[in-house]
Amino acid sequence: MAAAAATAVSLCFPSSSSSSLSPQKQSTLLFPPLGSSSSCLFTGGSLIWGSNKFLQVSLSSAAQLDKKMCARRFRRAVVVAAADYYSTLGVPKSANTKEIKAAYRKLARQFHPDVNKEPGATDKFKEISAAYEVLSDDKKRALYDQYGEAGVKSTVGGPGGYTATNPFDLFEAFFGSNMGGFAGMDGSGFGATRRSSVSKGEDIRYDMTLEFTAAIFGDEKEFELSHLETCDVCAGTGAKVGSKMRICSTCGGRGQVMRTEQTPFGMFSQVSVCPSCGGDGEMISESCRKCSGAGRIRVKKDIKVKIPPGVSKGSILRVSGEGDAGPKGAPAGDLYVYLDIEEIPEIQRDGINLYSVISVSYLDAILGTVTKVKTVEGMTDLQIPPGTQPGDVLVLARKGAPKLNRPSIRGDHLFTIKVAIPKRVSTEERELLEELSSLGKAPANRSKTRPKVQQPDESTESEKGPLSENRDESEDGEDLLKKLKDLAGTVANGALKWFKDNL
Repeated sequence: MAAAAATAVSLCFPSSSSSSLSPQKQSTLLFPPLGSSSSCLFTGGSLIWGSNKFLQVSLSSAAQLDKKMCARRFRRAVVVAAADYYSTLGVPKSANTKEIKAAYRKLARQFHPDVNKEPGATDKFKEISAAYEVLSDDKKRALYDQYGEAGVKSTVGGPGGYTATNPFDLFEAFFGSNMGGFAGMDGSGFGATRRSSVSKGEDIRYDMTLEFTAAIFGDEKEFELSHLETCDVCAGTGAKVGSKMRICSTCGGRGQVMRTEQTPFGMFSQVSVCPSCGGDGEMISESCRKCSGAGRIRVKKDIKVKIPPGVSKGSILRVSGEGDAGPKGAPAGDLYVYLDIEEIPEIQRDGINLYSVISVSYLDAILGTVTKVKTVEGMTDLQIPPGTQPGDVLVLARKGAPKLNRPSIRGDHLFTIKVAIPKRVSTEERELLEELSSLGKAPANRSKTRPKVQQPDESTESEKGPLSENRDESEDGEDLLKKLKDLAGTVANGALKWFKDNL
C-alpha cells in the first residue's frame, strides 16, 4: 500500500525537485504565481495549495487510490476559489453605481449581524461589504476588472473585515435615502449636499427708555448699534479673492464624521458635524486680510426705529435684518428693541386709561368750582360740581392712551377727588363757621316752638282772601330760605364739630 502511494502520489513545489517526476506518471500543470487570482485546476489530478507552497496530487489509474484517503492525508490543505464580487452582490458586470448600491442595501438588511443571527451571516456580510467597497469605487472597480482580486487586495478589507465600507451606506440600507434623518445628506450619498440649510445670523437685543408722552403718542428714535456685517471683500467666504478652497482632510469633504464602537449589544455609530470644517466639507487655503477668514466684520451703524402710539412697558419692537450677519454670507438676524417707560408722579397708567388724584378745598367741594388739571395733552379745565364728596371720580373722556395698533380707540383720564380740610383756622374763620353753624340750627328751633294757627271763620274768609294769598307766598319764600339755611347749617355744624374735636 505504501509503495502504491509512493508511485501514485508525488509532491510538487516550485523548485527543481519537481523535474524528477516522470512525465508518464503525472499530468503537466501550470501553477499561477502567488498573489494572482485563485484558481483550481484538475487535469487528471487535483491541485491543492496552502499559503506558501503548492501541492500536486496525481492519481494513477492503476493505483486507483481512494479519494477519501487522499483527503485524510492532506486534510490541512485548503482549496480556495476565486472571489467574484459581481456574483456576491448579484449584479452583472455592466451594472451602474445605482444598481450596485441598491443590491448592497438589500443584502445588508438581510445579512447584517445585528439582524441575522444565523451561523455564517457575519462572514456573508463581510463578503458583501468587501465586494461593495470595491465596486462602489470607480478606481477600485477599474483595477478589479483589469487585474482581478490581486489588483485591489491591498486596499480591500482590514482588521474588522468590513470596517472600510462607508458606514453611512448602512444607514441608508436600514433607514432609507434620508439617512435616518441626518441633516446634510441625500440619496446620492453621505455628504453630497453637506449643509442642506443656511444658518441665519444671531439676533440682537437693545434696551430703550421712552418718555411718558412718547409712549402715548409715538415717536421716532435714532441710536447707534454695533453688529456684525458680511465682509464686502470676500463676500462672507473668508477666503482671499482668487484663492481656492481645499477639501477637509478630517471628513474627506463630507462635512460630517461618524464614530463607530463595538458594544456587547452590537455596533453603535454616532454622527456629528466635522469639527475641522464645521460641516462645509471645505477649508480655506488662504484667508481674507480684511476679516481674517471670519467672513464678518464688526461695524457701528445708526438705526432709526419708529415707535407706534400706545406702546407700554415691556413692549418689543422687531427690526428685520439688523442683527448679526450669518456665517458664509448667510442672511442676518433680527434686532429686538425692548422698551421701558419713564414714570411721572402726577399720572399713572393702566392699559389705555390714565389715573390722577387731585385735591380741592372743602369750600370748593361744597360750592363747586373749575380747576386746572394736568393731562398728557397739557393743562386742562376740570369742572368740580357742588356737593362733591371725598373719593368721587371725575372723568375726562378720550384723554387717555390710544390702543396699540388701533390709535382711533382711546382711553379716558380719571381723576379721584380728595377734599382738603385745614388743620388750623384763624379767629375770624372760626367765628364765621360758628355763625354758619348757628344759622343751620336756628330754623330747626323755631319750627319746634311755632304756635298753631286758628282756623278762620267762613264769614271772614272771603274778606281775608287776598291777604292770605300774600302770606302764603311769603311763607313759601321763607320755607325755601329755611331749607337753604338748614343745609348750610348742617355743613357748618359738621365742620365746626370736626374743628372742636381736632383742635
